Amino acid sequence: MPLTELDAALWEGLETAHWSSPATMVPRVLRRLALAGPDASAEDCELLHCLVPEPGRPAPSAAHVALPFLLELATDPGMGATRVPLTVLLARLLHTAADLPERYRSGALPLLADPDPAVRRAALPLAPDPATLLGLWRTESEPSVRLSLLRALAATGTTGARAVLAETLTEEHPALYVAAVHASAAFDADLPVRHLDRLLILLTDPALRPLFENVWYTPHRPGPLTREHLLWSTYGLLAHRPDLQGAFPGELLAAADRADDEALRREAVLLARHHAG
Repeated sequence: MPLTELDAALWEGLETAHWSSPATMVPRVLRRLALAGPDASAEDCELLHCLVPEPGRPAPSAAHVALPFLLELATDPGMGATRVPLTVLLARLLHTAADLPERYRSGALPLLADPDPAVRRAALPLAPDPATLLGLWRTESEPSVRLSLLRALAATGTTGARAVLAETLTEEHPALYVAAVHASAAFDADLPVRHLDRLLILLTDPALRPLFENVWYTPHRPGPLTREHLLWSTYGLLAHRPDLQGAFPGELLAAADRADDEALRREAVLLARHHAG
């Protein structure tokens, strides 16, 4: 990172998006990140979220000055695991502030093809359009990135996205299949009902549990979702069918007894109590 340029930048008189974070704090944090490299603190990355404006607001003046340094850090392999929170910050800033120069959006696009799957997942909001997401879907092979891509595509609601969801309903990887069912519910509330039997088989098989826990990441959550999280979200998809939703905890409990799966049994009891209200 060009620290001489960082020192030469004029920070006095600039503003961040948050009244409690002075702009003069930004270069100090950037310097700490650059000097620490792969040992940099994720907390320092969090401090820089003061550069992100509220939706619909222009980028604060300090963001315009900080952005090239953020881009330099996020794309530097020497930053190690810190690149993930840096990419999250960069994606959030570029996605929220529409007035930032286009050259920075173009400069961030290589993060979508980064060798690190965690960086690729964090960079997905940088995709400029659904066609880019579709192109990434056709070439991506890592399950955790494919699952995040599937969810990002579903959020676009395009015809191409719906075609991908339909294709993925035949997917052999259980987590990708379940993700397709969940995402398709936004367009067809009865689809989870039609797929409920297979959902129950996949979500209650103890041998498949690690396949969910290693791939299902969501924004703003450091670790992946567990199978138990997905039991609750699947339960929620049945809200328009009270008969099936009410029977769901019992189905889980029966499966837990058959497999002697204590984690599944515990979650089934919690769901039953929740449903009883």
